[in-house]
Amino acid sequence: MINKRKKYVIAAIAAIVIAGLIIFFVGRGKGRTSRDGESFISKRGNVTYFTEQTGIIKARVGAIVKVGTRATGVLTTLKYQVGDYVKKGELIATIDDRELLANTRNLEAQIEEQKKDLEVKKAQYLYNKRDYEREERLLVKEFTTKDSVDKAKKELDIAAAQVELGKAKVKEAVEKLKALEVSLSYTKIYAPISGYVSQVTTQEGETVVAGLSAVNLITIIDATKLEMWIYVDETDIGRVRPGMKVEYWVDAYRDKRFSGTIDLIYPQPEIKENVVYYLAILKIEPKDTAFLKPEMTTHVRIIIDEKKNVITVPNNAVRFEDGKNVVYVKLKDRIERKAVTPGIRDDRFTEIVEGLGEGERIIIPVVKKVTSGVKK
Repeated sequence: MINKRKKYVIAAIAAIVIAGLIIFFVGRGKGRTSRDGESFISKRGNVTYFTEQTGIIKARVGAIVKVGTRATGVLTTLKYQVGDYVKKGELIATIDDRELLANTRNLEAQIEEQKKDLEVKKAQYLYNKRDYEREERLLVKEFTTKDSVDKAKKELDIAAAQVELGKAKVKEAVEKLKALEVSLSYTKIYAPISGYVSQVTTQEGETVVAGLSAVNLITIIDATKLEMWIYVDETDIGRVRPGMKVEYWVDAYRDKRFSGTIDLIYPQPEIKENVVYYLAILKIEPKDTAFLKPEMTTHVRIIIDEKKNVITVPNNAVRFEDGKNVVYVKLKDRIERKAVTPGIRDDRFTEIVEGLGEGERIIIPVVKKVTSGVKK
């Protein structure tokens, strides 16, 4: 009975000792890094370093044209409505031109009359010229008087003045006719660009009254002339320059990627909700305008730097420990920590400039209470 009690006591003591050892070693292990985790073979690949911004699709300058007229009258024809496609040079609308046509015909008749009158005056001038020359010859032979010569000279000068006056009247009438023809041209409105009609402000039968500025009839938008305004945060503008590549997409076509290059950066800031932005402008390729529409919101990636055929590892494989960047490499019989020099990184991979070769097995550890991420 006593031996049995001793056995129980010894077993209890052994259990207490084992529990103490477990608690001790677990307590020592708190805050350390577990070296077990996912493995990855370092390999060569491409790394793209980018900054993400937001943009808006806008129509370029000259892409939206408000078509108007300087003529006054009743709108007799309006061939297009909102949504219709119109080609450059096509007749859009006409305004009642009967009064202008009548005035044109009347002025043309006056010009013809003045031209005939001018011909009569020219004939009179030639007659007076011959008479004057004859009087001069007779005066030499003393067959006429000096008064007759002077009278012939006076009549010649009057005839010459009448010819010049007739020419001036014809020229004045011709210029008036040109001005009238210009006014007549205002009654026919042609499309200045190709595009879609986005707005119609008047209808057939309405009277158009021209004032100091042209009356707007319809608005045409050329959907192939689009650009993107990229709102670059002030913290990123120092890295963004004209000529940089851009990738972007819109919510309407999430699986489709568009691309282009930054054309220019406006120096004037845009302030929205107390945040300072700078506008980077990208001209959209005509082939992409079939999908994109003005005022669409875009999700933008500006490519800051690209590296090709470099050693890469997953971003979470590089850790910052003891003041340096390290990765854990699995050898045959152990896991070794290596110091590395990281380069650029994208949303998945980090470039390794020094400290790691191609084909090495990297362990991505499960970390507790250790600062992760690359520091340069």
